[in-house]
Amino acid sequence: MHASEAAAVLDAEKMRCAAMLVGDVIQLDRLLDARLHFSHANGAVDDKEAYLTKIREGRIGYLAIDWSEQKVFALGDAVLLCGRMNTLVKVDGIEKHLENRVLSVWTRIDEWRLVAFQSTPIK
Repeated sequence: MHASEAAAVLDAEKMRCAAMLVGDVIQLDRLLDARLHFSHANGAVDDKEAYLTKIREGRIGYLAIDWSEQKVFALGDAVLLCGRMNTLVKVDGIEKHLENRVLSVWTRIDEWRLVAFQSTPIK
């Protein structure tokens, strides 16, 4: 993988996090692959439409997102982005602080899109 591809995936992830923080479902729709498999830290799984609906309806609201220990790995046409994510989120009106290990899978069709996300609680 070229350094520019790794940088492009990290930039796409920054755009995704920024969109999550303001509830921008239009930007998220652009960044999420139609095949999205989003595994939440509590074990729930959403496809793209279900995830966007939860954000659009305010059932999930992100208040802060902090990435650390990011690593990028190329696997053919896919890129894995993993690391640690600390998130302050409001789910169905309840604020939660999440400390997770995260594995996300990005693929490039016309631009980089998130196809899978898995978060595992540290605590």
